[in-house]
Parts: sequence; C-alpha cells; structure tokens
Amino acid sequence: MEIKIQSTQVIKPSKPTPENLGHFKLSLLDQLAPSSYITPIFYYKTSGHKVDISDICSQLVNSLSEVLNLYYPLAGRLTEDGLEVDCNDEGVQGVKTQHRW
Repeated sequence: MEIKIQSTQVIKPSKPTPENLGHFKLSLLDQLAPSSYITPIFYYKTSGHKVDISDICSQLVNSLSEVLNLYYPLAGRLTEDGLEVDCNDEGVQGVKTQHRW
C-alpha cells in the first residue's frame, strides 16, 4: 500500500483553556511510563453514494477542535521536567492522506 500525504494542519481547540486549568500534573505512573509516540491511522470507507471528501474532512477537523475543549491536556505540551502538561492550546497535528493498494 502506498500512502501519499495531501496536507497537514495544526488543529487547535475551538475555545481557549481557562487560566485555572493551565497546568495538568502527571500522575506517578504517567511520569514513570516510557515515552512513546504512536501514530494512529484511521480509514473511512465511503458509502455507495457520492460524498464530498472535503466536507467530511472539514467536519472531522471541527469535531476534533470541539473535543479538544474537553480533553484540553491533549492540545498542550509536556514541560521540560516532564512532570506536567502546559495546557497552552498549541493543538494537535492532523494529516490528510490518500492511499493506493
């Protein structure tokens, strides 16, 4: 299978994180766990009728932007000491790809 990147973008939360939630302390288990980077790949199969892929992608981006409000640490970055997450709303990377078998 060949995967071709069409575009990348940083998806930010639709609302800023409140100041009182600006830092998220990691638990001892989180601090001791080995750091790893997992790249999930999601495949979306279209139904039999014609669909506009750009509409679907736009809807996914908007949905993720809304969800990041509830899971605000995911849009932040680890601090240098690795003990907490700076919930600075930097966002997550979204990649649009196309594949061929």
